[in-house]
Amino acid sequence: MKLILKLRDGFKNDTVQIKANGREVYHKEGVSTDLAISVADRVEIEVRKSTVSLEVVVKGGERQKKEINMKMTRFVDVWCIDGKMELRESHLEVPMM
Repeated sequence: MKLILKLRDGFKNDTVQIKANGREVYHKEGVSTDLAISVADRVEIEVRKSTVSLEVVVKGGERQKKEINMKMTRFVDVWCIDGKMELRESHLEVPMM
């Protein structure tokens, strides 16, 4: 199964790290939101279990951890708004702006 993450609004030349079940699956510097489409990056993670512990870290900033039930959702949008990070789950892919 694939879990699809979109880094959405609020990223400004950030270093972002994503871990799934404690294993680093994404690490990138210079992540910035494209304001025309409200997306900074898209990440596909191969998941072999029915639940995944997802952690998203912005270096020098916010960090969020969330348990994702793969039977309920396949999509997670990551928002950084007013200095707060939010992981929003969805069973349908949220379209870009």
